[in-house]
Amino acid sequence: MRAQLGLVAVWTALLALASPGHAAAPPAGTAAETVESLHPGLASGVLASARLAELPKGVLVRSGPVVLTAVDVARILAETPEPFRREAEQNAFFLLEEEATPRLLLLVAKGERGANEPRSERQLVDEYLERVAAKVRLSDEEVARFYEENQELFGGATLDAMKDLIRQYALEGKKQRAVTEHLRTLGQRLKIEVAAAWVEEQAIPARDNPLDKARRSGKPSLVVFGGACG
Repeated sequence: MRAQLGLVAVWTALLALASPGHAAAPPAGTAAETVESLHPGLASGVLASARLAELPKGVLVRSGPVVLTAVDVARILAETPEPFRREAEQNAFFLLEEEATPRLLLLVAKGERGANEPRSERQLVDEYLERVAAKVRLSDEEVARFYEENQELFGGATLDAMKDLIRQYALEGKKQRAVTEHLRTLGQRLKIEVAAAWVEEQAIPARDNPLDKARRSGKPSLVVFGGACG
């Protein structure tokens, strides 16, 4: 699955790490039930708005036909090269979220297009994310504001001379933020449950490690736990 949906895995991981502070407020009456509300900053993507629940033994994530277990996490850790394994173990929640992302996106993409849509899984997910990004618009006022706030970048060039370049750059950034926010709030469109006890266990080691500090810094980060997914 991760190999088939490599684009989603890379895009999701980079956007989530670069934008940890774009969490939306959970729906009224559910704040105490979500990962983000009880463990702020632990989730950086699709599991942020997932609900904490008591799940069957070994089940870590459940959403309709999508089920991820402790066996899945153990497999990922076993595939991680030894020099990186300890760090990966401290970030098991991150690994689970990365594994869950393409599966949950595929679930919602199939629901939108229909299970019999003549598309590959990767096409379905890529097109779904493209539709999310396509809804984003950038106003002339936003272009002008970007120019005013970053004039030192343009070497004295006028707004009229730079507006097309600014629009292209700023629009892409806005689309990325929209996709990140969409992923973080996926639990408001799907019923996603995570094992409360396991999340509680993972929250402790996840707080004091380089990955979590990088995510909370608000700066773009790239995390590598070893070889590429095959």
